[in-house]
Amino acid sequence: MMKNMYEMLQSVCSANSDRIFFIRQNQTYADLLRNVKKRAVKLAKKFGIKKGDTVAILSGNTPDFITSYFAVTSQGAKVLMLDTGLSASEHLNMMKRTNCKLALAQKNYFLKDGPQMFDIETLDDEDESEFVAADVERSDLAMLSFTSGSTGNPKIVGLTHDNIVSLGQGALFYKHVILPGYIFYGFLPLYHIYGVVINIIAPLVLGCSLLLQPILNPKEFLKDFKQYKPQVIPAVPRIWEGFYKKIIEGVKEKRKYTLMRVIIGMRGFLRAIGMGWLVNKVTKPILEIFGGRVRVLISAGATLKPRIRKFFESIGFVVGDCYGLTETTGPANFNFEFDMEDGSRHYAGPLPGNEIKINNPDKEGVGEVWVRGNLVMPCYIDNDEANAAAFEDGWYKTGDLGMFDSKKRLVIKGRQKQVIVLDNGKNVYPDELEDLYLTNDDILAAAVIERVIKGKVEAYGVFQVKPGTTLAKVSLLLKASNLTIAPYKWVKHFAITEDELPQTSAKKIKHFEIKEMLDRGEFPNREE
Repeated sequence: MMKNMYEMLQSVCSANSDRIFFIRQNQTYADLLRNVKKRAVKLAKKFGIKKGDTVAILSGNTPDFITSYFAVTSQGAKVLMLDTGLSASEHLNMMKRTNCKLALAQKNYFLKDGPQMFDIETLDDEDESEFVAADVERSDLAMLSFTSGSTGNPKIVGLTHDNIVSLGQGALFYKHVILPGYIFYGFLPLYHIYGVVINIIAPLVLGCSLLLQPILNPKEFLKDFKQYKPQVIPAVPRIWEGFYKKIIEGVKEKRKYTLMRVIIGMRGFLRAIGMGWLVNKVTKPILEIFGGRVRVLISAGATLKPRIRKFFESIGFVVGDCYGLTETTGPANFNFEFDMEDGSRHYAGPLPGNEIKINNPDKEGVGEVWVRGNLVMPCYIDNDEANAAAFEDGWYKTGDLGMFDSKKRLVIKGRQKQVIVLDNGKNVYPDELEDLYLTNDDILAAAVIERVIKGKVEAYGVFQVKPGTTLAKVSLLLKASNLTIAPYKWVKHFAITEDELPQTSAKKIKHFEIKEMLDRGEFPNREE
């Protein structure tokens, strides 16, 4: 059994030595392993990095990030993953709290008054034959990440070599869906657990290639899709929603929306009677947006709306909708529909070695999502109070509310803290309403929060709208949408803005911050 992350890397690179790993740089798996060894030698000899030390990485998406990630852990040191979108003072505080000895950073992120900084993009000329891997056990810590809580001091999540190696072994469950040689697109930030899962570990263990993109610009994405034609594209729900809206708007402009819906809806029947060419004619322009070879779309970081997933599945993509947290090393559960090798249909489930349950469900089956298994972190670092609140009988209590549908797919209703409990005792789930109102083209982003209006608790909406959209128009849109849900859920009071709503690095809307902005009067265009 593999003892640690370096053994996993060495095994994978040996098995795929001549296969290209970094597409843009034309570097093989053998090149990756060689560079990891050289960087590890430099860390040990020049900086004295040893087992138990903490080394920060502060960088955009470059091969040097991944090389350094494995080099640090090969020496038994812990990688501190720093969000490049945070301030210098936040970075310094995080490095101080973790006793960080060294920071590997791109030059534009260099800091004063902190640990020693080293340019992560420096070319290493050390002798790889001097490489010695540390004696690291699976239970040893490998990676530190700070939670992105809206209030208070963020907690430190400690993930072990066992967590990461188990992630790699679990990813092999999808090896007959994501085939060796497939190209993964890599624009997701590598410091985030989603980036670690889907742009470091998964491509490696599945024998695939990685196309890194450090620039978060849709124009760059489309240019890459056309040139490199990736087969696996991971993104956050906001990106998929953006693509969906652009596709639908384009079809509507050509007055072919109804025809497209009919043909796609009848695709099974049309293929059965020999008219698959008609389905292909409708879907081909959409497929070509992504380069024409895409087979698998992955979504994580927030909840993917069911209508978005169903649309892309109807086009012919396999869509993996992932639920997880940093504390669960990412994919606690995958809604991922595909045919198994034995002919059965797989719809959802956690990676092997893990369990997920709905604790204390109500009459509708909604309860708190609990996770147990080899992907769950051992603890928050130096935080007994948080650990006592987070664990029960070996289960990690996520704080998210969810339920299973008829096919055992996990449906997330929202954060337990964000559920709106009305005066009559009924629960309103913000995620459900945000999804509903986002079906209106003029609403670009939505946050539904609890607010007291004339002495009564109600669901209140804050919407980012297209330029020129008026309060009166939004009011009409909400009234039309409200007719499709129970009256107690209706959002009747709201504010609008043309500015982008505050989000986390994973593109989740910051509801708490929006509530504070509303209280400060920062959304003057409102109807109450």
